[in-house]
Amino acid sequence: MADDRDKDPSVQEIDAADSKRERRHVEESEIPLEQRKAEVRLVRKVDIRLIPILGILYSIAGLDRVNLSNVRVAGMNEDLHFDVGDRYTIALLVFFITYFLFELPTTLSLRRVGPRLLLNGLVLSWGIVMLGMGWAKDWRVIVVCRMLIGVFEAGFLPCCMYLLSSWYQRYEVQKRMALWYIINLFVSAFGNILAYALIKLDGTHDIAGWRWIFIIEGAITVGFAFIGFVFTLPFPDQLLASGVKSSFTREELEIILDRVDRDRSDAEPDALTFRKVGRTGLRWELWVYGFMFLCCSAPIYAFAHFVQIILTTLGFSTAMVFSLCAPPYLFSIFWTLGVAWLADRSRMRMPWMVLNAAITLTGLLLTAYHKSNAVRYFGVFLGVSGCNANLPTIIAFQSNNVRGASRRSVASGVQILFAAIGGVYASCTFMQAEYPTYRTGVWCGVATQFLLIVLVALVV
Repeated sequence: MADDRDKDPSVQEIDAADSKRERRHVEESEIPLEQRKAEVRLVRKVDIRLIPILGILYSIAGLDRVNLSNVRVAGMNEDLHFDVGDRYTIALLVFFITYFLFELPTTLSLRRVGPRLLLNGLVLSWGIVMLGMGWAKDWRVIVVCRMLIGVFEAGFLPCCMYLLSSWYQRYEVQKRMALWYIINLFVSAFGNILAYALIKLDGTHDIAGWRWIFIIEGAITVGFAFIGFVFTLPFPDQLLASGVKSSFTREELEIILDRVDRDRSDAEPDALTFRKVGRTGLRWELWVYGFMFLCCSAPIYAFAHFVQIILTTLGFSTAMVFSLCAPPYLFSIFWTLGVAWLADRSRMRMPWMVLNAAITLTGLLLTAYHKSNAVRYFGVFLGVSGCNANLPTIIAFQSNNVRGASRRSVASGVQILFAAIGGVYASCTFMQAEYPTYRTGVWCGVATQFLLIVLVALVV
């Protein structure tokens, strides 16, 4: 059950590329042992320089994206009257509208602007908006700020995907995607505890506790934007062409590019044209990858936005709710890493996607319907772990199956467009009128996991 499905001659000159890849595959097997060991050491060096800073910046994006649920529990509902009608749902929804609209243009501009400037400029921008939310006096201000955060966060995830995939071979990439993503899971686990600590500042300088969440997390975001300007790596070919002194020698960069070229023959970027964008967009597989990501992202957003509220319905105090949010995300770190290691080792993604989907839907049903609070909490563990482990799996599946730098940028952008749709889907189906059961949201989440299994069967 191989992942390499990129066989469409309308997208690339497949015959020539195939013969070239076959010759390189032979060369790969003939690489001397000492050279292989040197390449392993070089890949570890890339891991250290590339993954931590991207992981930290993305985790901050995730923290800023979903902290609305924390401030809601912490008193924003009463102060800004978010408990009236569907105001909270509106605040969730508008983020994904601008996220959807700006995501693809941002991704397509990554090579032109450069990762260091674009990624950290986006982080700085949404950090400033987050700071401003701490002084909002009306619920409509929060809504407008959420729209702006959607604009600035729109391209961040696909840009990270595209940049990461440019440094590694195809069957190295899921472990790296997982390492990058689990930094976000770790921050998500303790982000709720941080939020509870910030709530304790309630009344300091006559500022409500929920406002301190926006202010402190916004300040942290701005600070890391400046750190990111220093440490974010560009594309390997751009770094080599620039001649700028870096932690990589010219010889090391040439080895990195040669490894990628041996693997998939696209280390050198090809020009991005409207024709290529259009032809890539006509591939049916591209839209299947997108719908897969929608099915994965919908429960991720559902748990991120509503897990505190779900735990509140189990009768726990506010302090206990924030504390109990951490263990499911910590557990999901180990599951995500294990799945990534096994998927790369076996060179198969699809069986793991099906397994994670089954785990997610089981978790949703246990959380919604079991009478025991302990079992319902166990359902949160399953749901959070299954859907989050599928995110790097589905990203790696798409990355493995699309060759050509320009086409991978389009594919990454289109795939994450569906993440925005998944966020809208989760926001609209978990309706305030159905509190505390959210039956519609649960069953819509279950439906996405069944659809994911069907889509996997479709591309086998």
